Order: sequence, then C-alpha cells, then structure tokens
Amino acid sequence: MTVRVRIAPSPTGDPHVGTAYIGLLNYAFAKKHGGKFILRIEDTDQTRCTPESAQAIYDSLRWLGLQYDEGPDVGGAYGPYVQSDRVKAGIYQRYADQLVNQGDAYYCFCTSRELDSMKARQRANNEPIMYDRRHRGIDMAEAKTRAANGEPYVIRMKTPIEGEFVYKDRLRKQATAKAWKEIDDQVLLKSDGWPTYHLAAVVDDHLMGITHVIRAEEWLNSLPKHIWLNEHLGFTAPEYVHVGLLRNADKSKISKRKNPTSLKWYQSQGYLSEALLNFLALLGHSHPDGIEKFSLDEMCRFFDLDRVNVAGPVFDMTKLRHMQGQYFRELSPERMRAEVHKSIDQRFNDLLPLFKERMAFGGDFVWQSEPFYADAVTHHADDLVPKGLEKAQSKMLLENTQAAIKRYIAGDNAVWDVPSLEALIRKLLEDRSAELPDATPEQQAQAKLWSPKNLFMLLRVAVTGKKESPPLFDTMVMIGQAKVIERLGLAQQKLR
Repeated sequence: MTVRVRIAPSPTGDPHVGTAYIGLLNYAFAKKHGGKFILRIEDTDQTRCTPESAQAIYDSLRWLGLQYDEGPDVGGAYGPYVQSDRVKAGIYQRYADQLVNQGDAYYCFCTSRELDSMKARQRANNEPIMYDRRHRGIDMAEAKTRAANGEPYVIRMKTPIEGEFVYKDRLRKQATAKAWKEIDDQVLLKSDGWPTYHLAAVVDDHLMGITHVIRAEEWLNSLPKHIWLNEHLGFTAPEYVHVGLLRNADKSKISKRKNPTSLKWYQSQGYLSEALLNFLALLGHSHPDGIEKFSLDEMCRFFDLDRVNVAGPVFDMTKLRHMQGQYFRELSPERMRAEVHKSIDQRFNDLLPLFKERMAFGGDFVWQSEPFYADAVTHHADDLVPKGLEKAQSKMLLENTQAAIKRYIAGDNAVWDVPSLEALIRKLLEDRSAELPDATPEQQAQAKLWSPKNLFMLLRVAVTGKKESPPLFDTMVMIGQAKVIERLGLAQQKLR
C-alpha cells in the first residue's frame, strides 16, 4: 500500500499556523513511508472563500518547504483538487443520490423558520440542539415529486437511532464512543446543490486514494458521521488519526486574539521557515535522542506517528523566538545580510511617506522609524499619564482599549487598516464618554476620562514609546496588531 495523506484547508483569510502544523505531520509521515502528500482546497463555503486566500496557501506552504506532490497548482492524477471544480463535475450530487436511493439518506423540506422554531423550543426545554428528524419518514415517491416541483430541500443522512459508535484512535488511550441517537441527521447536500464538508471530505478522500487522515482533534465529534458515510457508500475508510490542537499558554485553543496565527505574519516578521518548522515539530513530536534542533529532512527520517503527543501542545512565542535566534545566528554572512536587507526593504516603502516631512537627513529615518522595526519599546511611566489623570485611570483606559481591539481582531471580518481602526477607536470613545441618564457622579466622572486627547496620547506613547509620531492610526496599522496588543499590555504593567 502506498501511503497517501492530505491537508485540506479552506481559503478563508490568511493561511493558519495550525494548517502548517497539520501539514508538517502529514508531510513527515508521507516522506517517512515513501508516500504522497496532497493539497486539496475545500472551498464549498462560497461566501467566504477567495482566490487570493487560496494563492496565499500555496505560497505559504512553499515558503515553509512543505512541497506537495499533488494539488491545484501542480496537478496530479486525482484532480481536480479544488472542491468547487468537483461540484461543477457533479461528483457530490451523484453520491448523495446514491445514499437516497439506498434509503440511507432523505429529502428534508424544512424552512429556515421551522428550523429556528425547532431550536428555540429545544433551548426552552433544555434539550439537545439537533434536527428532530420530522421529515425522515416521508414517502420517497412523494419526496421526489415535491423536489421535482421545485420545492427547496436538503439531503440529510439517516443516522442510526440505536446502538453506539466506537472507534479506537491509535494515539488515544480511550476509544471514542457515542450513542448514535445523540448524533444529528447531518445535512449532506444543501439546497443550492453544494455539499457540506462531511460528504465532500469523505468522497474526496476515497476518490483520491487517501490512506490516512491525520487531522486535529476538533474533528473527533464528526468521526461517527465520516465512518458511517464510508460504510454506506461502500468505501474502505482511511485510518483516522486525531492529533492535539495547538494551545495558548492558558491551554485554550490557539487564536489570533492571543497569538499571531497567520503564516504570512511570521514570514513578514522575518522568521526563518526552517526555524518555524523545527519549532512546530517539537510541539507534537520529539527527536528520539532528545535533540531539539533538527532539519525537516531529519524529521522525516525519524518521524513516528505513534510518538505524536496529543496533550494539547502549547504554542510558546518565547521558545519560538529562541529557536529563531539559534537559526539566524548560524546563517552565512551572505544570507544574514540578505535577511537584514529584506526585513528593512519590506517596510521601507510603506514607512517613508510617514516620515518624509519629518526628516532633514537620511539618517533621521533610522531613529524615527525605530518603533516600527523594534521588537519592543521603552515606556516611561510619566509619559503614560496625561495631564489631569492618575496612573490607575490611564491603566483603565489602556485595559479597555486593548480589550476592544482584541475583540475586534477575533472577528472573522476584521480588517487591520486605518479606516477600520479609526472607526473602532472613535466608536469606543463615543460609547464610553456618553453620559447615562441615571449615571452616578462616579460614572459620570469616568465617562469624562474618555476624551480623544487623553486616549490618543496614551495610545501613541504605548505603541511607540514616544510622545510624537506620524498620524496615530497609520502608526498603529504599520506596527501591526500583534505588537500593538503586546505593547498596550506592557504599558499597563508600567502603570502598576
């Protein structure tokens, strides 16, 4: 048997560091066993997927050195490798129809209003939120007539309602077990004819000859549906292996609210791809001799899937920076010089217009732009307390602003640009400075603290360490969201 593994990211925004982690494990497993590593683009969510995001996935994987053997932009014998192209070919409709004709799936004609009412009733009665199978028993002839007459429908899988699903994952001590009656009748084909992830992934894995699906543990809840679909479509299921999710230091799932998650960010910050891969390798695996620094080729030689740690590996930025330093200091003088020039040149064209009117000599750019290149800035407590405020009040303004920025960037549609950031901060000022009709004198006094003069000065000093800088929102955008959040936190510590 030739090992064939895949990663299947959705092109919705910047490529995620979690994709790199899963990609690394799949790549190493394939190379260890002389197999194939495949990239498939899962773009069935047409409202969020973009060609630009797909291109960013290709570019990021190449930057990392995780070169796939088959994929949308390199071809292969099992294409097309983009799901929207496979929809157009009618692949998923064919298998959904097969399940219906076998009696293993059915037409559901529930409207959105009916489904909302169903969920509201279940919440009110403290019941599990799931489809109540009301259309499961509709006569097939009647259902096909209604569908032929143009009545909107989805196709749902006919999940067993008795017995228990059990699966033993090779990396987990306890088998995954769940009563079938607790598993929803999953939608397989939506009313627009597009498949859901579950049908598309199972069908594609079979048609592409995937032998092992190595993925994050968040898919464990979907495992019963995927095994069931393989069985009822007559497929030989691949082996499903679920590895631990990358975690923040507090053990929560890694998110852009607490750590940079975009691979493009790490590349733009000058991280070396070999350092990032080595760091990721240590999160879920280890060298048998305890060595911490090794190349991708070395990892492929010693990689053992059964030694992958699933206990929620912690994404420690301090450790990553340490490893980056090790790799960087070992670069040849020529490559080190090239990395330094690249780091400066990447931002120079964007920064120069901000400083053009402030410079008298070329060397002025060096010291004026320092906060934009520096890893950290020096805060002076006195500069962080605007006239008329106390330390505790300044700290409160920074805490609330930092929290608002974190909430904003955690959203799916967050854009880090000048108009969006200015709108966010001005809306925060408007909301916090508004006097409430029944506000206490203390609340009214606090509302007056939220003035543009106070907050803008605080933000300027917090993110640059200086009282003067180019326009505030241009400055914050160029410094970047991760460093802005970090510096706001460090400024608060200075005010203790």
